[in-house]
Amino acid sequence: MPLRNLFITLLFIVGFAPGLRAQILTDGNSASQFFSTQTGSYYNFSSNSGCDLLVSVWGFVRNPGRYRVPCETNLLDLMSYCGGPNDRGAEVFLDRVKVVRKGGADQQNEIAEVFEVDVEKYLELRSSPTVTSDLFLFPGDLIIVDGKESRGDTILRIAQIVVAIASVITSTVAVINIASK
Repeated sequence: MPLRNLFITLLFIVGFAPGLRAQILTDGNSASQFFSTQTGSYYNFSSNSGCDLLVSVWGFVRNPGRYRVPCETNLLDLMSYCGGPNDRGAEVFLDRVKVVRKGGADQQNEIAEVFEVDVEKYLELRSSPTVTSDLFLFPGDLIIVDGKESRGDTILRIAQIVVAIASVITSTVAVINIASK
C-alpha cells in the first residue's frame, strides 16, 4: 500500500508540474515574468491625428507590452511611454536595445531586419548633434530591452517554486490519506 501511495503522489506531482508555473506571483512590473500567466498589457497613447503605430516592447522596462503611439514617436519617446528601464535591481543594458523590424505591407509576416541601438549614446550630454535615424519606429516593430535579473529576484523565484511544489505534495498526501480511510 505505501508503494502505491508513493506512486500516486509522484504521478500527481508530474501531472501538475507544468501548472505550477501559473502559481508563481509577480508584481506586474518585472519585465521577465517567466512564471506569469498574464495575457499581456496594451497601452494606447494614440493621437487624434489619425496616424498611429502599433509596436511591442519586451524586456527590462517598467511596463512591457503592446503600444499604440503617434507616428512621430521615436525609440526614446517609446521608452518613456514604457516608464523607462526596469528599476527593480536588474541590470539593464541600454547599449544594446534590439529592434526587430517586419517587412513592408506585402511582407508583413516576415522579419526584414534585426539591429541594435545604443540608447545610452543618445542619453549622454553632447555639444555636437547626433544622427537619430536609427531611433525611428515603424509599424509592427518589436523592441527588446536586454538585461539581467538581480540575484535577489532569482532567489525569490526559486523560493516561490519550492513553496508551490511543497503545497502540491502536501495536498496530494492529504488527499491520499483521506481516500485511504
